[in-house]
Amino acid sequence: DFRISHQSRIMSITTTKKFEQFQSRPLRDCLLKDVPGVGEVAENKLKDANIDDACKIVGHFLLLGRDTDKMTQWLEDVCEIRKQEGKKIAEALAEKAEKIVQM
Repeated sequence: DFRISHQSRIMSITTTKKFEQFQSRPLRDCLLKDVPGVGEVAENKLKDANIDDACKIVGHFLLLGRDTDKMTQWLEDVCEIRKQEGKKIAEALAEKAEKIVQM
């Protein structure tokens, strides 16, 4: 169906743009909703877990030893974020953390 593939392509472009913006901006300038995979619902669930800004979610990722599987699992178990979004978030955090560690 054209509409479905067209919508998927638009979502993919938006996701890619969000990812690139998150990676290129200083962490201090990023909001929680700027993290790829974090939409309105995920943002509220993260805030319920006392993760209310981008620095805190990156910090939590670092506390988990920069392990994307552990982060994805934590997002699923504690925040009840779907695995697909959790993976997207963890992958974005891994790349951001790598840049921070290399500074």
